[in-house]
Amino acid sequence: MADDEHAEGGEEPQPDTDEGKRIMEERTRSKAERQKEELAEYEESRREEREKEAAEIAALREKRIQRAKERVEEEKKMAELRAQEDIRRRTEEEERRKKKTEEETRKKEERDQKKREAEDRLSKKGPNFVITKRSDAEKVGEKPQKLDSVMSKEELQKSKEQLEEEKQAILSQRIQPLKLDGMDGTKLQEKAKELYEHMRRLVGDKYDLEQRFKRQQYDMIELAERARQMNKGKKKGATVMVDESFDRLADKFTSAPPKIQLCSKYERHTDHRTYVERKDLFKKLAEEPPPPEIQHVAGQGPQQEESAPAAAEEAAE
Repeated sequence: MADDEHAEGGEEPQPDTDEGKRIMEERTRSKAERQKEELAEYEESRREEREKEAAEIAALREKRIQRAKERVEEEKKMAELRAQEDIRRRTEEEERRKKKTEEETRKKEERDQKKREAEDRLSKKGPNFVITKRSDAEKVGEKPQKLDSVMSKEELQKSKEQLEEEKQAILSQRIQPLKLDGMDGTKLQEKAKELYEHMRRLVGDKYDLEQRFKRQQYDMIELAERARQMNKGKKKGATVMVDESFDRLADKFTSAPPKIQLCSKYERHTDHRTYVERKDLFKKLAEEPPPPEIQHVAGQGPQQEESAPAAAEEAAE
């Protein structure tokens, strides 16, 4: 019985050992399968990455080839544009040269024509004046008109009809006819730009002349006012010296009185007194001296009579 129990007790651990081996084998097999799956996934991901990289490389190569083609086309277009620009520039230079030649020829013809007209006027013998008839109503109460001092001798000799003809001739020279026949869009744009530039230059010249006229008018008014002030001082007989140097206050305000000269330039350099000292000096000189005191001498006794001449002498001293 003891041997049987011992035998039974010794056979019990065998199933546990087989179970452990089976578990280990399953774990080993599952681990191997998992590693195999991971390896397959890694290889699949690597294959996808390689395909993606190959596609990107192919796209980059395609882009590079496309850019090369575009660059060739752009260079071709730029060469064509440069050729067209050269042709246009040569055409413009030729037209500009032609216009310049025509302008010089026209100016020369105008000068020759003016010379011939002047020679014809000088060759004609006649009075150097023109009598214009006026009605009696215009003669009554009319004052003789003053001739403009800036008019030349030839202008004074010209009649109204001659001046009108010269005016129309100058206007016809300056106002050229506008010819737009046979012009395409580009030439029309250039013509519009040329007319706009000419208009801008004329407006600028007009503005400059207006400003110059205003300045001259202002200078004339200022000079007339200064002359009036000087003549006013001379009429009164005063010894007021008007400073002829530039006065900023009078330039800013036309109603301001002229600058009074208190001292000459030499006195400004030699006299180092301040303005207050000079003002006090002139103020004292302008004041009237007080009247002399009169001392009354009363003859009350011989002593006072004797002292009276002495007191008078002291007062005189």
